Amino acid sequence: MKEIAKKYGIFFGFLFGMSALLIVFILLAHGSWKRGLAQTVQDGLNRYLPDSYVVAESHDIASTVSTGAAVFSLKPRNANTAELTVYCVLQRIPTLIGPQPAMFLYSQRHGVRFVGYATDAGKAEHILNSDVGKSIISYWQSQVPEILEKAGVL
Repeated sequence: MKEIAKKYGIFFGFLFGMSALLIVFILLAHGSWKRGLAQTVQDGLNRYLPDSYVVAESHDIASTVSTGAAVFSLKPRNANTAELTVYCVLQRIPTLIGPQPAMFLYSQRHGVRFVGYATDAGKAEHILNSDVGKSIISYWQSQVPEILEKAGVL
């Protein structure tokens, strides 16, 4: 009986240790992941809206949608811009070529608008811009205010 308890103790100790190690690595990588997403958003903004906005900060989303979305506040590059509060929602959406990160901008003045995809699709760009994906984009466009509420910015 003592032998079995010892084997189970070693097994569960090993399992606990590996789980703790995994959690530590996830927590350490979280900051790097957020910086990478911010750079992806900035690259997309530079491609679709050059010299318009700079990514300011990331906002955590208190929802299960956070596994497929990220929220960033943006600052205008031009200080004379009247629109000071602009948010970018980076949302993974299904497309004909697989999941792609779509960028949506929200402001009080203009509401929600689809900017484009944060990745360079290359030769598949025409497929992403086809009419097939319009309904998916419309759906996620309608969800952006709710995502921003769950991020605590609206």
